[in-house]
Formats: sequence, C-alpha cells, structure tokens
Amino acid sequence: MKRAGTVIFGFSILLWTMSNFPRGRIEDNILGWLGRLVEPLEAPIGLDWKMMIALLAGFVAKENSIATLGVLYGVGEEGLRSILPGVISHASALSFLVVLMLFIPCAATAVVMKQEMGSWRWFLISLMFMLFISFGSGMVVYRLASPLGI
Repeated sequence: MKRAGTVIFGFSILLWTMSNFPRGRIEDNILGWLGRLVEPLEAPIGLDWKMMIALLAGFVAKENSIATLGVLYGVGEEGLRSILPGVISHASALSFLVVLMLFIPCAATAVVMKQEMGSWRWFLISLMFMLFISFGSGMVVYRLASPLGI
C-alpha cells in the first residue's frame, strides 16, 4: 500500500507539473500537446483527449487514471462524480472502462512479463496484441452502445 501510494502520489505531481507548464491552461501545456498527439485514436472509441491521457497514465498504475482525470478536470476524486456525466456520454464511459481494463498492464507487470518472456520480440508482440484487443473492444462497445442511447 505504501509503495503504490508513493507511485500514485509521485505520478500525480508529475501530471500536475505537465498540466501547468509552460503556460497556465492545460490545453497549452505539455499534457495538451500529448493530448493532441493521441487525437487520432479518440474518435473511434468516443473519448476526448483528457480521457486518452488518463488511459495512458494507467500504464504506470491503473489507479493513476482516476488521479489523472482529477488533475485534468481540476477536481478531486469526489468532484469527478459530479463533472464526468456532463463531459462524456454513457457509451463513452463504457468504452473507457473496457479499454482501461483490457489495456496494457501496469509498468511493474510489464517488467515481469519481459523477464518471463526473455525476448523483446515476444514482449512487444504481446503489448501490441493487448493494445489491439483493448482499443478494438472499446470501439465495438462504443459503436454498440451509441445507437442504443446508452
């Protein structure tokens, strides 16, 4: 618990720094630049750039996705409950959850995977397969849920 808390706290500080430098608005800072970089991946799964950054932050630790959303939307965890329904649709939220759960594992697990596989080639193939499955599943869920008005 102590180690996980330390990682999450440290990553939250890094996110806050990236969201405030070099200018004041998040869109004009490092996180905004990263968000624009991943924009092509957003539309098929119904997410905005902030949600995509939160997914990428989950690579350090899945719990960081929530902390990242809190930083990006300028609220704590309790505030997310009130702001997210107005920002994303139910279909997008469902897509986000599916992608997050099937997304590549946290960094610690990835290191163990690499050690167990003993090969960069198989490790990278595994990561690419997990990315394909997670984004493909998210896309299917989003496309199925959108017409239903979910």
